Order: sequence, then C-alpha cells, then structure tokens
Amino acid sequence: MGKPFTYALILAASLALTACDDTPEDKMESAKDSLSQAAESVEDAAKATSEAIEQKAEEMTGTEPTTGEKVEEAAQEAAATMEEAGEQAKEAIDGQ
Repeated sequence: MGKPFTYALILAASLALTACDDTPEDKMESAKDSLSQAAESVEDAAKATSEAIEQKAEEMTGTEPTTGEKVEEAAQEAAATMEEAGEQAKEAIDGQ
C-alpha cells in the first residue's frame, strides 16, 4: 500500500511543479523587467556620481559659497528688506 501512495504523491508533486514553471515568454518578460530596473539603477547612480563630482569640483575650486558667506548674504538681504519696509512705512505716514 505504501508504494502506490508514494507514486501518486510523486506524480502530484511533479504535476504541481510543471504547472508552476514559467513559460519562455514569461521568463523573457521577467528578464526584460530586471534589465530595465538595472538600467534605471545605473542611471540613478550615474546622476548621483555626477552631482557629487560637480560639488567636489566646486568645493576645490572655491566657487562653492562657504557657510559664512551664505550667512552674510542672508543678513544683507534681511537688512535691505528691513530698510525697504522702513522707507515704505515713512512714505505711507508722510502721504497722509
């Protein structure tokens, strides 16, 4: 009794595995998807590398503004805005 059951189990397992096998078209589609994803990853990595190289070049050539320069520029812009607001307030008061 054990052998017929074993043979039936082997046959059922073989049929199940055969049913799960991808067709050549499915395998080709899967390969295309994988290749497309790999190409996108390479493109993203190339962009990131390019940006990093550009930033490093700017830092080395001194064209990248330092933190102090950025703070100074922001302070000058704030002062100019405050001065302009003061002038507008004075004109509004004088105009009345």
